[in-house]
Amino acid sequence: MSRRRRLTRRQKVWLSVAASVVGTAAFAGLAVLFAGTRDTDLRDPNAGVTKRFAHSIPEDAPPVRFMDVADELGVKFVHATGPRTRHLPEDSGSGLAWGDIDGDGDPDLFCVGYAVPNALYRNDGGAFTDVATAAGVDDPDGRGMGATFADYDADGDLDLHVTAEGPDRLYRNRGDGTFDEVAVAAGIAGSGWTVGVAWGDFDADGHLDLYVCAYLDYIDLGEHAEVEAGPDWASVPAKLNPNAFSAAPNRLYRNLGDGTFEEVAEAHGVNNPRGRSLAAVFCDLDRDGRIDLYVNNDASPNALFLNTGSSDGPRFLDRSALTGTADPRGSMGLSVLDALGPDGAPDGQPDLFITHWVAQENALYEGVVSPSGRLIFKDRTRRQRLGEVSVSEVGWGCAAIDLDLDGRVDLAVVNGSTLEDKTDQTRLVAERPFLLWNDGERFHDLAPEGGDAFTTPHSARGLAAADWDADGDVDLAVNVNRGRLLLLRNDTDVPHRSLTIRLEAPAAVTHGARVSVTTPDGAQTRWWGCDGSYASWHHTDLVFGLGEHETADVHVTWADGTESLLTGANAELTGTDAGLTVVRR
Repeated sequence: MSRRRRLTRRQKVWLSVAASVVGTAAFAGLAVLFAGTRDTDLRDPNAGVTKRFAHSIPEDAPPVRFMDVADELGVKFVHATGPRTRHLPEDSGSGLAWGDIDGDGDPDLFCVGYAVPNALYRNDGGAFTDVATAAGVDDPDGRGMGATFADYDADGDLDLHVTAEGPDRLYRNRGDGTFDEVAVAAGIAGSGWTVGVAWGDFDADGHLDLYVCAYLDYIDLGEHAEVEAGPDWASVPAKLNPNAFSAAPNRLYRNLGDGTFEEVAEAHGVNNPRGRSLAAVFCDLDRDGRIDLYVNNDASPNALFLNTGSSDGPRFLDRSALTGTADPRGSMGLSVLDALGPDGAPDGQPDLFITHWVAQENALYEGVVSPSGRLIFKDRTRRQRLGEVSVSEVGWGCAAIDLDLDGRVDLAVVNGSTLEDKTDQTRLVAERPFLLWNDGERFHDLAPEGGDAFTTPHSARGLAAADWDADGDVDLAVNVNRGRLLLLRNDTDVPHRSLTIRLEAPAAVTHGARVSVTTPDGAQTRWWGCDGSYASWHHTDLVFGLGEHETADVHVTWADGTESLLTGANAELTGTDAGLTVVRR
C-alpha cells in the first residue's frame, strides 16, 4: 500500500472519530437545551403535570361542610415552635390519635409534638381539657412522630404507644387517669427513627402483637451538606432527601402475655430491611382467616406479607410482586377499605388506598381473590378519578369514611409539600386537603365547597377521624407541621341515618375484625383498626351511613374467626347518639 493511500485512510479514520465526537457533543448539547425547556426532576415537580381529568363538582353532590372549632373549644395544640431547622424528621411529623382513655364513651385526643410537649385532650361531652402533664404523657423533650391506642396488656383500658426520632414510648394506662412509661421494661423502646405501627394478633395466641415501621438510618449530615436541585430552586440539604440514607429494618414485637415483648421480625420474614417504611396495617387481605401485613415504603417498593400460619418457620411470605403491590413510589398514608368489586360495587374484599409524593398520584387498588384463592390487586386509580386530582400534592394522612352517610365509603386526605418555599427556607409549601366523595361510580373532590379549612393550604401530616361530638357523623382532627391543630366538626346537613358499631371483646380479637352492615342497598364492610392513615389512629367506633334506611343487619367476623350476627338493628337520623355495641360471647 502506498504512503499516500495510508495517509488517506488515516485521515478518514480521524475524520470519522472527529465527526462522532462533534455529533455526540451536539446531541448532548441539544439534549441539555431540550431538557432545559422541560420539567425534569431538577425543576419544580408541580409545573407542567396534567390535571386534564380533574373535574368540577357535580350538581347532585351533597353539601359536605366542616368547621374548625379548635379555638372555640380551647384546643390550642401547636406541633412545634421556633424557626424550622431544615431537619428531615422535623419536616415529616407528626400524627395524632383518638381513644377513650377513661371509659366514659367519649373519644379523647392525643396530639404528638416535636420537641414540644404532647397534648392529651380529655373529651367530656364535647368539652376538651388538656390533661397530658397530669396524665404523665406530655414528654416535653421527645421528638414524636406517630401515636396509637391499644389495650396491649388486656386489662380493659387503652394504653398509648408513641413512635419517635429516638426511643419509642409505651404508656400503660393505670385506669385512674394516669399512665406509666414502660417501653424499656416491655422491651419495645428500640432506637432510631420510627413512624407508623400496626397492632394485631399475628400468631393467634390471644395476645396483641406490635409491628413498628423504621424509616431511615438517619444521621444529621450538617448544615453544609447541600446538593444543587436545579436552576429554579435554592440549594437543598442532602439531609432532606430520603434517598441520601439507608433504609432501617422494621420490628415485629410478639406479645408474651406478661407485659413484655420479644422482637421476631427477621425470624418471621417481615423485617423488610430495604424498605423505608412509614405505615403498616394488619388485616386478613386474602380472607383465609389469618391476618396479613401490608407495609408502605417511601422511595422503595411497598411490601405485602401473607400469613402462612406456620409455627415451625417464617410465618409470613413476601408476595408483593405476585400480588401487584410492590409499588415503588413514595408512599405515606394507608387505608384498607371496601370501595370496589367486579361489577363496580363493593364486594366485601379489602381494597387499598395509598397517598403518595408529588407527581406520583395517590393510588386505589382493588383486591381480587381468584377462584383458586390467588390474591391480586388491580390499580383502579384513573378509573376512579383519584390520580389526576392528586398529582400536584404530597399526600399524608387519610381516612376512609362516609362523609354524607349515604352508604358509600368516601375519602378524606390531608396534603403538605416537603419542598421548601423558594423565597423563605424556613417554610414548607402548604397545600389544601381533599374531600373525595364517592357517587357510586367515581370520586369527586368536594373540598372547594367544604369550608375554610379545606380551601386553605396547610402543611398537614397526621389525620385522625372520630365522631367526637356523638352526633352520628364523622369529624376530623389534623396535625399541622409547625402549626395549630385543626379540630374539624362535620356540619354536613343531610337527611340520612347512621349506625355506630362498637366492639366489646379482648383486643386480640377486635384488631382486624371484619364488620359488615347490610341494608336493601347492599352491604358495607370495614376492618376494625385497619384504616391506617399516616402516623395516626382513628377512633375505633365505626360509623356506617345508611342513607334513608331505618334498620340494618350487622355481621362481625372476629379476628379469631368466631362470628356475631344481629338482625334489624335500629338506625337514627343524624344528630343523635345512635350506637350499637357488639359483644363477643
